Amino acid sequence: MKGSFIVFMEKLICFQITNTREIERLASNMKIRVIKADASIYNETLDNIVNGKISSVNSTFSASISPLVTENKLPADSILIFCDLSEKHLNRMLFELKSRKVQIDLKAILTPTNRKWTLRQLHDELERERASIFINNKVQ
Repeated sequence: MKGSFIVFMEKLICFQITNTREIERLASNMKIRVIKADASIYNETLDNIVNGKISSVNSTFSASISPLVTENKLPADSILIFCDLSEKHLNRMLFELKSRKVQIDLKAILTPTNRKWTLRQLHDELERERASIFINNKVQ
């Protein structure tokens, strides 16, 4: 087969975002799929989540919580993960989220490295980065 290549579908993973209506509206206009991730998939890899390789990925906050994840261990932070968005769509989405004052604590872009991480590992890394930025800003 000559000239074959893989086409990735643009997606957003929303975790701990209570009101996704505005995000879904923006995504719909750009033909971007929104995945609502709940507590039951906190220990799943981002690759499995984005590719729908887990049963709870299509249900909205209805899957039962894994015994390994309890409410007191879940982060309070909301996380939005941009998966395979074109530069144009990423820039537009960030601009629109900011202009509409959509509150999201942490944002990340899916990369070849972090797609092997669990949602928990990504959250831990984002927390480390946020702490590092905070410390560096205090020093200056």
